Amino acid sequence: MKRQRFFLYGLLSLFFLLPGCAAKKDLTLIREEAYQAYDSKDYNTAITQFEILVENVPEEEEFWFRLGNSYARSEKPQLAVRAYQNALLRDSTHEKAWYNMGITQLQIALKTFVDMQSYVEQGSSLGKWGTNIRKDLFHLLENKNEPPETK
Repeated sequence: MKRQRFFLYGLLSLFFLLPGCAAKKDLTLIREEAYQAYDSKDYNTAITQFEILVENVPEEEEFWFRLGNSYARSEKPQLAVRAYQNALLRDSTHEKAWYNMGITQLQIALKTFVDMQSYVEQGSSLGKWGTNIRKDLFHLLENKNEPPETK
């Protein structure tokens, strides 16, 4: 019993100490690692680093924006939208955040209508509407001219 209690206390102290270790790491170094990972398309590392940055510097909209882009490129669109929304809460004029959030939401909608085809009778009126919407969304996303600065 004492051994189990000791183990439990050890786990609890690790749980409380580990966040402190991350916080003690120089935020400038974390920022450099985040941008380096982002630029080299290592989005999983970028996500980890930007999550630390937004936790420690939540008012910085650019960290939220880059976190959103990293989520989007890691096929985590709901998390991307949430990060873009956080960027926009801090700077409602952030054009790239608006644009990328809109494209991500269109991609989520397209996936919904693609998935719908597997579950809804195609001959029904809603099935037909869903098919038409899917085609329109696919066409819209296929033909989007993404600005060069959405990085």
